[in-house]
Amino acid sequence: MLVVLLACFLGAVTAAPTLNQCPRIMSEAGLSPNFAPMVTHSIHSLTVEDIRYYFKPDATEENGIPTVNLDVRSSERVLSDAPLIGYDDVFKTKALKSFDMVMRNMNRTWWGIPNYSVLEKVSHALHMAEAWENAMEEYKMIERLLDPESDICSCVTDIEQNGVLNHLNLIAFKIRYPGITSGNATFTNYYLAQANSTDPTTEDTHVREKRAPEPWKASYSQGGYSASYSAGRDKPSRFHRSMSFDGIDFDLSDLELLKDVAEKLVDEDHVMEYHIDSAEHWEYWKNILILSSEASAYYDLAMFMFCMLN
Repeated sequence: MLVVLLACFLGAVTAAPTLNQCPRIMSEAGLSPNFAPMVTHSIHSLTVEDIRYYFKPDATEENGIPTVNLDVRSSERVLSDAPLIGYDDVFKTKALKSFDMVMRNMNRTWWGIPNYSVLEKVSHALHMAEAWENAMEEYKMIERLLDPESDICSCVTDIEQNGVLNHLNLIAFKIRYPGITSGNATFTNYYLAQANSTDPTTEDTHVREKRAPEPWKASYSQGGYSASYSAGRDKPSRFHRSMSFDGIDFDLSDLELLKDVAEKLVDEDHVMEYHIDSAEHWEYWKNILILSSEASAYYDLAMFMFCMLN
């Protein structure tokens, strides 16, 4: 990676690269062909405080790092900037700050990842912290060597064209509607049937409106978003592979998009099979949450963070 970065750094920055040039530029810089899904799985729950701790100490609330909205009730599916979440500074360690944040929101079924238990939300928070921790050294190396005005950064920051924004919206759908892309009719029919029902708050008015399903109100036993992060960078799971979003307009509302997402973006990504309710089921979660030990697995994330923040 060092040689690749030096080549990028020493290469003269000329005119901004065209859309057709970016795949080649990103590949020559050592980025994965699955750059977008790998990055979005790593940034979807970032906060300003996380960015300051792991990457850029002076990051502001206008940081340009898009994230999934933690409030799954909101019509704003993806935020344009990682939010300031308000960790309690009474705690000194990052782990306790993350634990406290989950506990403070434990009664809000619409916060974070629906249908996860409190223990599962804590596990997810600590898992993501480990991913960011692993990317720190790669980030520092890139910071030393790469010009933020380079062609590679021009391509990396074009999130509408490189797939990052689309994949982030896809994760938001998977979090809001677990199993929506599984191809399993049990899940998809449930959501689509709800989407075709009338909003009860408008039934006595002259305008009878429909509204999107609210799975965060469903039974805890339903299972939640599949936290399938265990694949390495060079051999990603099928959930980390780039996919086509032809015919999908994420500017539309959840209600307008549910059917298309369920039918056109099938990747067999199911809900978590078990909750953490026994030592045996923890082993199932543990195997999924284990991250790659190779530094190169975090190169895509580090490159994205550097280019977006500088």
